[in-house]
Amino acid sequence: MVNNPTPPQLALPGIPDTVDTATVIDEMVRRAASMGYESWWRRAESVGFCAHPIQLVGADEYGRQRVVWTRCNNRRAHICPSCSDLYARDTWQLVHAGAAGGHHDMPITVADRPQVFLTLTAPSFGPVHTTGDSAHKQRVCRDHHRTGGYQRCRHGKPLWCSTVHDDDDDQVGQPLCAECYDYVGHVLFTWHLPELWRRFTIALRRALRKNLKAVGVDPDWIRVSFLKVVELQARAIPHIHTLIRLDPHDDSQQSDWESPVGATELAAIIQHAARSVSLTVNDPCADDGVRVILFGGQIDTRPITPTDPVKKVSPEQDSSTGRSLSGRRVARYLAKYVTKSLADLGISARRLSTEAIPDLDVSEHVRAILTTISDLADRGLSGVRRWLHTLGFRGHITSKSRRYSTTMTALRQHRATWTREQNAKNTAHQHNPVTQDGDGDELVAWEFDRAGHTSLGERTLTITAALHRIQQRRTACEALQNQRRDMQGEVPDG
Repeated sequence: MVNNPTPPQLALPGIPDTVDTATVIDEMVRRAASMGYESWWRRAESVGFCAHPIQLVGADEYGRQRVVWTRCNNRRAHICPSCSDLYARDTWQLVHAGAAGGHHDMPITVADRPQVFLTLTAPSFGPVHTTGDSAHKQRVCRDHHRTGGYQRCRHGKPLWCSTVHDDDDDQVGQPLCAECYDYVGHVLFTWHLPELWRRFTIALRRALRKNLKAVGVDPDWIRVSFLKVVELQARAIPHIHTLIRLDPHDDSQQSDWESPVGATELAAIIQHAARSVSLTVNDPCADDGVRVILFGGQIDTRPITPTDPVKKVSPEQDSSTGRSLSGRRVARYLAKYVTKSLADLGISARRLSTEAIPDLDVSEHVRAILTTISDLADRGLSGVRRWLHTLGFRGHITSKSRRYSTTMTALRQHRATWTREQNAKNTAHQHNPVTQDGDGDELVAWEFDRAGHTSLGERTLTITAALHRIQQRRTACEALQNQRRDMQGEVPDG
């Protein structure tokens, strides 16, 4: 007698593998067959098919109860694909407006000002497995010719790796020897990175003032503006991408202002400031009780040009060529990675406790980081245990100086105004008040009712619709780019 193998379980978007998909499908069918499905669908569509909408209730001046939904605005793709995609697009608008100008109340003249794209990485705390990608050419992870031969660490582990790892290989980012890896230094760098960044901004402004005084220019004539995005490397440690721009201190000089410092000179000043800044912190595991925190040796500075170069590669991939970057390319690069989270490492957005560390479905590298955080908290590093769920990082993922560009709030207000205007033109929305988002109901006192959908079936329906809409938009954008590329390639007769 041959036993038939168990049929594979159907994978549903946004549903963990531990959940019975048959139950979720039944909930989806019941919602689709219900009497209020059209009303529910219009309400879900009004918030862009948000996977975790916030429901507000209130009563108007006539005592009628009103119910509205609003977006969760979560940047993490595994929690809400719709809001995450919207957050990435808003980030693109924010970065591009500050780099190229011409929209969102940013003058077009900002594109001609000195701008530098800077990447600040963490120092090495031990050799790790890498993809070995160099100028789009795959190579082995750690070639013994480049690492000094077939050497081993003091624990007997090889310090070379002849494997060609793919980007989705689980070994990428894992240390070659976990016993040699400096986990204490890893955690302390992550924990003190916000303060190290603050000191860098101070050092940069001081270095710029010193340079301006040396050439006889009033240092108060120039203002430093920046936008910063923190990205998590494969070895589970953050590094910083930032756009730094020089502006006139007085906004009335926006049109005829010319910077006395060029982009190349600004890049040199940034390099000096980044390599000179340091932070001395307490290290309970060190013999002398202190440790000096520095940025890594890979400090990449790239000038920003108003026009796109011919070669289309990412900022990090083109770093070896020394070519400048465009504001559009940097905006696309930062928007792509701003929605990354720790979900790929097996950690959710909720706070963790020390007791939960052994039961997490994470790699041994991540588990060692969490254990080190807990140990340092026991040794007196105050407050670090609250940030287990972020691997010890306590800063903002995205931040900017006040006048670098527009704001997320302004972008959302502009979108809400456009949505109201479109709804006013659409007779279907006028006859279906359930789709209204609450704008214009100034006399209604809204109160929080609940967050999320009532069932996993409803959540699956909205996530499926959101993914379908995102794919449609990306396909349309690619088609439009191909059409523009074909039009630019056409040569007129004669």
